[in-house]
Amino acid sequence: MAFFGKVMKIEALAKLFPIKTGASENPADLNFESQGHPFHIAKNELTQREISLFNDVLFQAKTLDFDRLPHGTYRVIQFKSQGFSEIAENLSLIFPGIVKVKQITPTYGIAIEKMTAERLSEGEIKQVLGTLTQDLGVKCDYYLGLFADQTELSTLYPTEQNNFDHGLSFSESLIKAGLGQVTSPPLNKIKQGLLTDVEAQDLITQLYQHDGNQLKTAKAMYIHRNTLTQKIKKFERQYGLTLSGSDLVLLYSLI
Repeated sequence: MAFFGKVMKIEALAKLFPIKTGASENPADLNFESQGHPFHIAKNELTQREISLFNDVLFQAKTLDFDRLPHGTYRVIQFKSQGFSEIAENLSLIFPGIVKVKQITPTYGIAIEKMTAERLSEGEIKQVLGTLTQDLGVKCDYYLGLFADQTELSTLYPTEQNNFDHGLSFSESLIKAGLGQVTSPPLNKIKQGLLTDVEAQDLITQLYQHDGNQLKTAKAMYIHRNTLTQKIKKFERQYGLTLSGSDLVLLYSLI
C-alpha cells in the first residue's frame, strides 16, 4: 500500500499523537508510512485542530509527489471504492497515459494521468469504468481532474479533493461559490424551502446523479416510474422550477 507524505521520525510523532502500528481498514482513520512501515491514528481520538495539524503541518501535504513528475501536462483522477486495489490493477487498461497510482486509504486513492492523444472522452470513461466495476462486483465513485502543467498540480489537487469530498464537479463548485454571492429574494425563498424539505433534496440529488433519466432515477429510489412522475409534478408546482436542464443544475447547487 502506498501513502503520500514524508513524516518526522515515528518516535517524535508518538509523543504527540496516539499512533498505532499497521494500516487501518477504517477509511476515516489517518494512514501513513514511516521508514517503510505502516502506521495509523484513529481519527475519532483526535480533535479537529489535531487532524489539521497532522495533515497540513506534519505531512506537508502540498509537497506530495507531484514535484517529482517529469515536465508535462497531467491530471489527477480520484477514486473512492471498497475495491480500490482491484480497480487499480486495471486502470492502465482504461487510461493509456497512467504514470502512477497511489492508494492513500483502504478505500481512497488517486491515479496520475499524462495527457496523450489516445485519452478517452469523459463519456467513454464513464462507460468503461461502469463496465469494469460491474465485472469486478464493486462500487466506485470517481472524480476526473483538469489537465494542468506538472507545476500546478500541487495547488490544484487540494481544490479538486475538496470538490470530490462534497460531490461537486469543477463547474458545480464554481456555480455554488457564485450563488453564495447572489442576492435574490426568489432564489433565497427556494433555498430556504429546500433546507427543510428532505424529500425534495433526495429527488433533486437522484435525478441529477442519473443525468435526469427518470427510469434510472425511479429504480435507484425503489419506486414506480409513475410515482416518480407524481413527485416531480408536485415539486415543480411547489417551487416553480423544472427538474431538468439548467433548472436541475441550479437546484442541485442550492442543496
